[in-house]
Amino acid sequence: MKYFKREENITEELISLYESRGYTRYKPGCFEEYSLYQENKSFLIGKNVITFSGLGGKLLAMRPDVTLSLIRHTEPPKETVDKYYYNEKVYRQTAVGNEFKEISQTGVEITGLIDKACEVELASLICDTLSIVSDQYILDISHMGFTEGLIAAFGKCGDVIYDCLRRKDVHDFAVIADREGFDEKLCGAFCAAVNVNGNAAEALDKARSIVLNDEMQKAVDELSAVCDSLSKAGYLEKLNVNFSVANNADYYNGIIFNGYIDGVPQRVLSGGRYDKLLKKLGKYGGAIGFALYLGEIDRYFKKDRQTVDYLVLYDDNTQDKAIDRAFELKKRGISVRLARKKPEDIDCKQIINCADGEVKND
Repeated sequence: MKYFKREENITEELISLYESRGYTRYKPGCFEEYSLYQENKSFLIGKNVITFSGLGGKLLAMRPDVTLSLIRHTEPPKETVDKYYYNEKVYRQTAVGNEFKEISQTGVEITGLIDKACEVELASLICDTLSIVSDQYILDISHMGFTEGLIAAFGKCGDVIYDCLRRKDVHDFAVIADREGFDEKLCGAFCAAVNVNGNAAEALDKARSIVLNDEMQKAVDELSAVCDSLSKAGYLEKLNVNFSVANNADYYNGIIFNGYIDGVPQRVLSGGRYDKLLKKLGKYGGAIGFALYLGEIDRYFKKDRQTVDYLVLYDDNTQDKAIDRAFELKKRGISVRLARKKPEDIDCKQIINCADGEVKND
């Protein structure tokens, strides 16, 4: 079983990281009008939300997401960017058990005039974020333009081909290709795209070899430029390019991210560029960001062990003796834990067993 830092310690480090990069904390309300989520269900990870009636009769919802609230209540600048971070609780159904749960979510959003510098900065910030949780992480990077360009090449069959790509289902694709009579080049591009997954430099070389149109070429060029900058900063070994991964095309455009850490079977971080969401909400400009789901990590990792100088053990007959000994040690500035038996999550320098008077090193 792996250990990871306690959630509060991770949060403290993340806040320090984001503020050191000049990000401002965003504090949303606990609930919004339900219509915001109803009209943007496909942007949410979970489709169901907790609703209740407000005093004025409006249907309100407990916040299942922070990004939608941020975009609704802020105005992106036209010639520069605003940079926000948040550390909040969200309320949505869990993947396991399908019950509503309060989940810790930390994230970063950049809004306004998004450029390559914003994309590179955000990608590096994602790597730094994941490294605070665990040094055993991988960042999957993709580009919606490449996926959309590939799917567009299949014309009216685009939707079913996208589903095959997302599932990496070459068999179903072959059945459709045979039925529709796709040419060899088109079939080869699909099969190659399914397998573009690995080291950034090698994966991008493969991607260049299967470009079918200007949209795919532009996506490869933009992604290459970002990866080159990240490589110079020392992040290359943590980058993985995977074109079978894509976010909702109604909201996302450009570069997208998915973060993974060793020991957790699903992604713990996701994000990307979502200019289309701003347009849908009547806002100017672009936006890019990510969210870290600490709740996903908590189920798979034990917490860091706590450490005290002394562990004072007692039984029914030695409670007073243990209390006196603990107070004596505390007056000397020594950290102490009182317990009937040694807790599994505690490390200590010495153990004092008041029941038998034994003092020993842990």
